[in-house]
Amino acid sequence: MPDLHSPLAWLRWIAQSVKRLVVLVVGIAFLGAGFAMIPLPGPGFLVIFIGFVVLATEFVWAERALDSVRGRAAAAAGALNEQRIARAIAALTGIALIVGGGFTVVIFDSHRLLGASVVFAGICGLVVLLPWTVRMLGSGRNADDDRLPK
Repeated sequence: MPDLHSPLAWLRWIAQSVKRLVVLVVGIAFLGAGFAMIPLPGPGFLVIFIGFVVLATEFVWAERALDSVRGRAAAAAGALNEQRIARAIAALTGIALIVGGGFTVVIFDSHRLLGASVVFAGICGLVVLLPWTVRMLGSGRNADDDRLPK
């Protein structure tokens, strides 16, 4: 517990605690939404990754989990980008999701949230095809990873 003998120290402690609580709530919300999106439409694994990124700003355990998730995501994105046909299929799927989700948002009033999540999934799918995404995912590797057998 920090030294809380002055009002300024109290304010700093409260601000740090509130920030940590907000990060926890937002991170868990992303994780919950991501796990829900695995069987439902949406980019479940990407949202789980974002949840770990948010949580890793304040929690060491989440940073360790993020390293594991980042390695798996980099391997998947790298494998996708190595094959031309896989990139073409992923691009067409992303475009189809965006168009279909947009159509759902515009036409069906009662399913706007579903349509928006499908559009988001399509955008995320297209982002995975960008070279900087693969580089960003791969940049989180540890130096020890190069010595591990493949």
